[in-house]
Amino acid sequence: MTQLIKTKPAGRKLFALSILMTVLLISVACSSTGPDDEGLIPPPEEPTTSTSDSGAAEPASQSFAGTVAAPEFPEGLDWLNTEQPLTLEGLKGKIVLLDFWTYGCINCMHVIPDLKQLEAEYPDELVVIGVHSAKFENEADTENIRNIILRYNREHPVVNDKDFIVWRTWGANAWPTLALVDPAGNVVGGHSGEGVYEIFEPVIAALVEEFDDEIDRTPLTLKLEKEGLPSRVLSYPGKVLADPDGERLFIADTNHNRILIADTEFGEILDVIGRGEAGLVDGGFSEAQLNQPQGMALSEDGATLYVADTENHAVRTIDLTERTIDTLV
Repeated sequence: MTQLIKTKPAGRKLFALSILMTVLLISVACSSTGPDDEGLIPPPEEPTTSTSDSGAAEPASQSFAGTVAAPEFPEGLDWLNTEQPLTLEGLKGKIVLLDFWTYGCINCMHVIPDLKQLEAEYPDELVVIGVHSAKFENEADTENIRNIILRYNREHPVVNDKDFIVWRTWGANAWPTLALVDPAGNVVGGHSGEGVYEIFEPVIAALVEEFDDEIDRTPLTLKLEKEGLPSRVLSYPGKVLADPDGERLFIADTNHNRILIADTEFGEILDVIGRGEAGLVDGGFSEAQLNQPQGMALSEDGATLYVADTENHAVRTIDLTERTIDTLV
């Protein structure tokens, strides 16, 4: 199997990453491991080097095309975010990234922004497939997984691998584990743990270049779980803060990326803080952007609201008099 990290002249950063990848599947995510089976994603080969004109050792260029055919998904599994089960044979021409996860694993949740960034940068070349291999019994329930998909706005296909069939076939041993398949349907390599974007983006970019003429850039047609759901005022609200003196309720409408202000007597919406699109933008209530707001605290004079803007890793200050949002830290 080819090693995961591409090396090339003047690629010192990638060379450092290739060294990191020699610990593939050794790191333990979530402080625990799952069923341990040998499979298709062992540690990669040692990186090769060449000597530059200055005499310094530099990584040599190499192909990332895999040599081992990726195993097909078994029949009879529940699929989400897609109208019908997917096959790796049918996905030839795409780069496929398998994400072995379980929703009770915080490390798996930490990987979500990296996956979304990769999907945004390679919308036509890359297909991410979540392989949900449950750590606990309740996590194996398809309806529970569907709710988590909605809660975390996962917009790629997910297969319920409740019996660890796919997990064992690939030899995953920790949550999360990720494995990459090239457009020819062969295994490139894998990684266990966080730090997904920095490791996989250079490899995906190299595969796009290497397989440029063979990549099928036709968008994958999906049927997302959120399609057809009724519109609601709130979407997975995370926190509520009561202000009895001001007769106000502050509601963190987390999945709508905004804060609602309601009166305490009738629940009437008095104001909306944030435009509703995920982002880190300061300004007036209707222009500013939050990203998954949660905990809140109100100043003693009731004029300033402090918000834990979780996915921005920021504390935001809301001037309730001037109706503006700023970033404190």
